[in-house]
Amino acid sequence: MRVSRLLSRPLAFGCALLIGISVVGSSLNAQQTSTSVQPLDPVDITAYRILFRRAVLYKNLADQADAAHSPKPYLRRILANRFALNDFDSSTLERLSLAYQREIDPLHDQALAVMRQFRARFPLAIVGPGVDASPPPELSLLQNQQDLVVLRYRDLLRSSMHEEDFQKLHARIQADFGRPLSKE
Repeated sequence: MRVSRLLSRPLAFGCALLIGISVVGSSLNAQQTSTSVQPLDPVDITAYRILFRRAVLYKNLADQADAAHSPKPYLRRILANRFALNDFDSSTLERLSLAYQREIDPLHDQALAVMRQFRARFPLAIVGPGVDASPPPELSLLQNQQDLVVLRYRDLLRSSMHEEDFQKLHARIQADFGRPLSKE
């Protein structure tokens, strides 16, 4: 149901991310809020995107367990325990993550539609000679919009917390979600 939809979306979103990651707009410069957290940092974008998606996923899993009359309260505390969040910061993270997901879903759906149109041009995945196979420019624009949404919600989370607590959380998030999968 809803969980399978959430689990399948990261794969499709990953495709959009890979295609659009090469272009991060210069309009992000206006988002800079502090020298200790760089808004243009793609590591931040990736790490907070993962954080917000996981918060929504754990909430949905906990809600489904409650509805099935087999409550699993630890699901509601996974991120709070992992990142040493107090109850207020934990509920703020959940609230902001839900708002983030509501805002990102339409952008994600638009990106998927653009990718489907693009792939339809190559039904056998064969690009003929002289055919322009570069990604559509709309994909870069949508990626930039998604990145701005991630950074805005990161900043909202930051403004809702004590700065020292946010810096600790930020360091943990980057350590957990911001590292590359492999080093080359």
